[in-house]
Amino acid sequence: MNYYERLDYLSSDGMMWFDFVIMDCGPDIGWRVYIINVDDADYGYRDVSGHATHRNHFDGDTYKSICWSTPICSFQEAKVIAALWADTTALYIKKGGSFDAIAQKLSKK
Repeated sequence: MNYYERLDYLSSDGMMWFDFVIMDCGPDIGWRVYIINVDDADYGYRDVSGHATHRNHFDGDTYKSICWSTPICSFQEAKVIAALWADTTALYIKKGGSFDAIAQKLSKK
């Protein structure tokens, strides 16, 4: 059985709640951060595609997961990625712009 843990996260601006499940999917896949719920996620006119917002949906999965370019190697790393994705999403919804540019700016802080 794979290890998993549920994580609630309040965006840094205090405006949105996120609900994640972080799961160890084994050594071949690594960890995944599943997006269970995004409170008040009204993207308005913004691009909501999986590519633009870094969300994947794998066959057989119920929920989308955060798309990350390299395998996530630990639970601690997955928590950091979940927080970055949540804060990026909150700013993307609030201000628009490029999801990638927002994430890059936040990751430099």
